[in-house]
Amino acid sequence: MALQYIVPRVAIDESDVGPRPTPGISLATIGVVGTFTKGPVNKPTIVGGIDQLINRFGPLATKYTGPLSMTGALNQGATDYVVTRIVGNGAAKASLVLKDNAATPKDSIIAEASSEGEWANGDTSDIGIKVAVATGTAADTVKLIVIIGSKSWTYDNITLDNLDTIKHEDVTFRKAEGATALPAPISATPLTGGQDGTTSDSDYIGSIDTNGNRTGLKALEPEHCNIVIAAQQTSAAVQAALLTHFANADLDDGLRIGVLNAKKGEAPQAVIDSASSLDSMRGIYAYPWVEPMEIAGTYVAPDGYIAGRLATLPAHHSPSNKQIAGILSTERQLTMAELQALTTGRIMPITPVRGRGFRIRNGVTLSSDPAWNQVNIRRIFDKIEMQVYESTQWAVSEPILPSLWDAIANQIDMMLSIMKRDGEIFDYKPTICNETNNPPEVVQARRLNTIIRVRPVYAADFIDHRIQRLLGNEAG
Repeated sequence: MALQYIVPRVAIDESDVGPRPTPGISLATIGVVGTFTKGPVNKPTIVGGIDQLINRFGPLATKYTGPLSMTGALNQGATDYVVTRIVGNGAAKASLVLKDNAATPKDSIIAEASSEGEWANGDTSDIGIKVAVATGTAADTVKLIVIIGSKSWTYDNITLDNLDTIKHEDVTFRKAEGATALPAPISATPLTGGQDGTTSDSDYIGSIDTNGNRTGLKALEPEHCNIVIAAQQTSAAVQAALLTHFANADLDDGLRIGVLNAKKGEAPQAVIDSASSLDSMRGIYAYPWVEPMEIAGTYVAPDGYIAGRLATLPAHHSPSNKQIAGILSTERQLTMAELQALTTGRIMPITPVRGRGFRIRNGVTLSSDPAWNQVNIRRIFDKIEMQVYESTQWAVSEPILPSLWDAIANQIDMMLSIMKRDGEIFDYKPTICNETNNPPEVVQARRLNTIIRVRPVYAADFIDHRIQRLLGNEAG
């Protein structure tokens, strides 16, 4: 606050508190776009593990893409997700029209599932919904009874005017248009007509309408996540959309990388050819398909397995040589020559290693630039950039003075010193933020520049042991 020098007094000024604490940044959040049994459509939802996933999006049925990929990620220990459920053309919510007791029954109340899908069809689904109607306790009311499996919920003293008091996560009730009478009593009757629809590439790619409503990958753009997958997708259109999504992500929403899938059954050379036109420092091309322990005999795309392993790794660690849990086999056994060709072709393969389980065999991105062709280098710089972004927000619009230059430089150097101590970076040089890179014309433009210099940690991908045979009389 501004100090006054009129009336004698004692004041305390704490306006200059020095460098602020640097907030921690996590790179462990996986953004998933896919189909699921149930749940909100095109509404990114935070999920903290398998229990929350099942509660919000239903059983992990293998007919849906989301569970196939997320099971792989969960098996690696990943617990932080932003899930966007999509549905396809023809998707519909299951419903039931409750009729009144007139001589010619008229619509009274409409019961409707909370989201689209076959899951709510009470005549075919294990988690389907049935509704019964009975006479209410109070006069001129009814009881609405919701039945799902062996569980039931009873809502008593319901009228046409208090339907909004019914709170159930799987079904809603509303007054039918023109309704004047309560529904007649009926026994448990299933909701019907729920449809999943048929998804296409456009559902995964998504769009933004004139009202700003987002779908598919577009729905994830403003959400904070760091690793993104379009569950089980292999088309060139979805791959291109993913790479665009990674490239356009900004610091405010979280810089991100992601995993692309090879097509099922592709030979190594075909995969290399497919990826040859792709160039991205944020894309990872995973191969081959894998057999999950939960559904033996079936092969699924590996995007979830790679994403889950990345989410559990510190940013400066390469995924190379890291174990993949939860698979019984890979769709194709690879020779050393094929592994070399895949690595040169910027493909990330999973193979069995004798006595050590299934492992990722390199740490490459799809970048043709050797400065950015390693996943851990991309991720550690993402972490540094996001931490600098978050930790210097306080300085925006502060007066540009040497004290501000010093405070920002000290703030960044303090952060880097901690990262060096923790082994996240190899070394750094002091941050430059002074008159040399902030001359008067820059200050006059209300700009403040820093130069941050970091030496990252590289993975020991190539270890050479040179063994010499000694005769016994050598010195030293």
